Amino acid sequence: MIRSYYVIAVTLALVAASTRMQAGDAISIAANGWTVTATPGQGRLTIAREGLGTLMRNVRLGLRGAPAFSGWSAERLEGGRLSIKTVRPRTGWMLQLAPDAFIISGTSSDGILTAEAPAPPDRIVARTMDPQGVPVDWIGTPEVSTDYGGSVTRNRSHLPRRNPDVLYFALGQISASTLHSLFDRQTDTAIDFTSETVLTRSTKDPDLLTVTMPVPGNSIIFVIPEYFTKTLGVPYYVPFDDRVFRHAPMVWSSWPSYYDAVREEDIVSNTDWLAANLKPYGFQYVQLDDGYDRDAQGRHYWIENWDRHKFPHGPQWLTSYIKSKGLRAGIWLVPNAYAGALREHPEWYLRYKRNGSIVRDYQTPALDATNPQVLEQVRKIMATLDDWGFDYYKFDGEHALARYIPGVDLTKLYNQRADLVENYRARVKMIRETVGPNRFIEGCPAGTPLNGIGYFDSYFNGQDVYENWQGMHPLFSAINANAFLNHLVVYVMPGEGVELGLPMTVEEARLKRPKVVTEIQRNREDPFTGLGLTDAEARTAVTYVSLTGVVYPLASIMSELPRERVELLKHTMPALPILPVDLFSRGGETRFDLFKHTQADYYIHNYPEILDLKVNAASGVYDVVGLTNWQSAPATRTLNFAEKLGLDPAREYVVFDFWNQELLGVFKSGLLAEIGPHDTRVLLIHPKLDHPQLVGLSRHISGAYSIRELTWDPAESQLRGTSDSVAGEPYSLFVYVPRGYRTAGVQLSAGAATMRQDPRQGMLVISFPGRSEPTKWAIEFGKK
Repeated sequence: MIRSYYVIAVTLALVAASTRMQAGDAISIAANGWTVTATPGQGRLTIAREGLGTLMRNVRLGLRGAPAFSGWSAERLEGGRLSIKTVRPRTGWMLQLAPDAFIISGTSSDGILTAEAPAPPDRIVARTMDPQGVPVDWIGTPEVSTDYGGSVTRNRSHLPRRNPDVLYFALGQISASTLHSLFDRQTDTAIDFTSETVLTRSTKDPDLLTVTMPVPGNSIIFVIPEYFTKTLGVPYYVPFDDRVFRHAPMVWSSWPSYYDAVREEDIVSNTDWLAANLKPYGFQYVQLDDGYDRDAQGRHYWIENWDRHKFPHGPQWLTSYIKSKGLRAGIWLVPNAYAGALREHPEWYLRYKRNGSIVRDYQTPALDATNPQVLEQVRKIMATLDDWGFDYYKFDGEHALARYIPGVDLTKLYNQRADLVENYRARVKMIRETVGPNRFIEGCPAGTPLNGIGYFDSYFNGQDVYENWQGMHPLFSAINANAFLNHLVVYVMPGEGVELGLPMTVEEARLKRPKVVTEIQRNREDPFTGLGLTDAEARTAVTYVSLTGVVYPLASIMSELPRERVELLKHTMPALPILPVDLFSRGGETRFDLFKHTQADYYIHNYPEILDLKVNAASGVYDVVGLTNWQSAPATRTLNFAEKLGLDPAREYVVFDFWNQELLGVFKSGLLAEIGPHDTRVLLIHPKLDHPQLVGLSRHISGAYSIRELTWDPAESQLRGTSDSVAGEPYSLFVYVPRGYRTAGVQLSAGAATMRQDPRQGMLVISFPGRSEPTKWAIEFGKK
């Protein structure tokens, strides 16, 4: 009996030793997808998550303002818990591995956790949806409802409680004290730290973040799997593959300026202008949007009924002409509909239950996509268009018609057992395989779910624009509602085109535009106020497209644009590989009848007043901030750097006004900005350094595009860089020169530079003619 008790006692002691580790021994605990490894001898933890790998490493627990702990011990407990105790000082901690949550508790309200969090380009800093914020609806166009009596897809979203007036984006690997979450792009998983956590990008390793998380007794880190699909309501999540299209395209559409009255000479004249003026700035696509193949009843044939009166040379000549100018050709069509087989194959078409009549999509008989013969015909259409030389396709009315149009007779389908959504995805996959990965495909889902994700390159999930300030609100609404999708699952097409023409009266519009243009606009706006934008409105439009990274659409009659409007385009092209930081919809209303009867000043929306593009590029680490006044009266805004932008309140910042090309000065906590009606001020806000620094460019609004490399050589007192420029166009560098420095000279790898400086402002401007080759430059400074 004594021997038995002795054996039991020894066994219990060994078990205790195996679960209570000290010195250099490591102890691991795994539960609910988490794995935590503690190394008491080093006083460190590693926290990993199934499917995500390491979430944090070199994790240390401590007390605010106190020295590092010593005398660590760790013990496994039941229920997925790990107990940690320290001797100096005496503290206790409990780590609980709950489903989708890591809970940490401590004996002190001054507790703090510090760590390193891997954050490579596929694990981005984010602001996730705040379920306690003001509710809004993410919706697209009401087309499926107004045209077919179907239901518009609505998904509930929420505005953030903190900084709802700010919309954040990123160019490069960024961080800010206002951002407390990560999003793993490959797994559709969000990681939410506490709102007091500070994530700081490492200056030595861009793939690492330093984590500082207060633990005032208790704190929780949440993991949100299937974030896009389960939280945001996106029907599918496929990480966007940007190997072919590294950034969103720039495309001109014929629709808003011509509608279906477009002619061959209109495409040619706009192509000529775009090639001569914007091709050097990266412009790519010219898209023919409708008006090329209708019969007397308005039906479409796509490849069989080209209007030889309006397009006398035919489609192949047109694509060849566009390509001869160094651009690419695009075309609009509705692959769900086709009038060419109605007589020979009436069984190919969808019909209504009530009377057996054929369903029409864009006035054209709609196809039964469950029929293999129909899919073969669609494949033939796409193969033919591809052979003709089109590189860009805009698909309208693009959804599973039999699923979302009420009243379709499902008993007449070729395959009555088909899963209509999966059948739709198989059809889109077939189209993608037909045209290949190098063709850009834009989808317009007509207010239905985005079921083509994984196959489309962009989605237009908004309402049509028209050619004045109020007509640009659908574009702003599309960005506001859908920017969270951009470059993560698809690119966002915000509308057919930014209008940049000068204001013209209704009478002038009647003389200068096809009759259909003024008729449609009169139907969309009451009273019809005319066409065109003011200079301020044009600045706002191009700013919002350029700084958000969405597709850059144009639709003006390009030859009408005055020089100053062309300069706006040159300063905001090309589109850049910008990612959203705010991963939620801000909502938005897109009903035509609302816009028709509501003037812009009375339109209630959730547009941001501050657009913050955070940059980490060769040009530096800084913020490009757009301050917008959406109203028709001047406004004064206060910009608090720490509160709104998440900048370090202890530092000073050099602020450069991009549109005015001037230095505003050095500021610390914030600034006041005067903003004209419908205008947007764009400020580049750089942390002030102790030596001369580049703070702006003439070339691009971002201050980043065109800078290949940038360094400060303290030994030589030289600011050096390499810039891309446009041949024959002036290129300027704006450099802040702090007190104690004087400019000694500038050297270029080719050509000569001019130098202009204002010592009182501390601004130096270096200008030189653009070249087709990169220009290396070095600015020499001396001490005063």
